[in-house]
Amino acid sequence: MKFLIVCIVFAAGFTAAAAHAQFGASWRRTPTIAVVGPEGDPRLALVDEAVAFWNKTLEELGSGFRLGAVTRLVRPVPEEDLRSLGESVLAGQRGTVWVPQVFHGLPGDLVIMLADSDFVSFAGPFFADSKRVVGIKGMSHPPLTLPNVARNVVAHELGHAIGLGHNSDPAKLMCGRPWPCRPNLFRSAEPRMFPLTDEERRQLVSMYPAGWKPQGP
Repeated sequence: MKFLIVCIVFAAGFTAAAAHAQFGASWRRTPTIAVVGPEGDPRLALVDEAVAFWNKTLEELGSGFRLGAVTRLVRPVPEEDLRSLGESVLAGQRGTVWVPQVFHGLPGDLVIMLADSDFVSFAGPFFADSKRVVGIKGMSHPPLTLPNVARNVVAHELGHAIGLGHNSDPAKLMCGRPWPCRPNLFRSAEPRMFPLTDEERRQLVSMYPAGWKPQGP
């Protein structure tokens, strides 16, 4: 069974500031993070690094918002449902997204799926009681096989999950569709996180000001 999520209409207090349906909506509470995948997956460390990157960025900006605690769940990833959700997100960026039921009952506000299969990594919209799903493609599939790419792909998708959209600058972390930026541009001989634009920093402060406090449970 699947539920229809109207992504261009957000709950009261959310901000629809960007064209892409899954972007531009802010969290109203500190999101707990559940990472689902195999034990010992190298992307687990990359998730921790990405969370630290965003929390440090928010701290430097003087924001009151932070990503919450990370819990690791060693269990099979529902690959087919995850690919289906990703295809729906890409196809419905200006309209609706179908979220398979399997994702509704998972613990955590922000669920990060470390898949084995090949698809376009994505961040889904808010659904149900303000949950979001991030899908990261398998590490054996290009361009995640290139050095430094997987690190920035994980951080990029968490940027969407926080509320940022895409920009057109290939030297920046959030570059992406409809511009011709693709993840292979994150390739680097040295481990490094690509930066944000000044506008994205301003957007983060607007969505999550210094006085931001969690609302509700």
